[in-house]
Amino acid sequence: MSRRIGLAFALSLAASQAFAHAHLKTASPADGATVAAPAEITLGFTEDLEAKLSSITVKDARGGVVSAAPAEAVPGDRKALKVRLKPVSAGTYTVEWAATSVDTHRVTGQYRFTVRP
Repeated sequence: MSRRIGLAFALSLAASQAFAHAHLKTASPADGATVAAPAEITLGFTEDLEAKLSSITVKDARGGVVSAAPAEAVPGDRKALKVRLKPVSAGTYTVEWAATSVDTHRVTGQYRFTVRP
């Protein structure tokens, strides 16, 4: 009987580790949003992050980088990153992110938002 419990525990542990990736949960500005020119981008994830191994890059429609500095942790929130932006004008911007959770799983993604005139 204890062997079955051990097997069940091992399977549940393996399943929980398989889902331990940091997935994008929130974004400001949001995916597809039309907003006034933001000063920064903030992303929230489902897992605690290794901020030094994670990144956010924001690009304009021509592919020029408008991120003003590397991404950094949001104070008091180990699941969030932010990046300051250079002054931006009206247009479409792409946010490219890479999140490394504390268990070292790395996930990447991107989304777009628009700055209104």
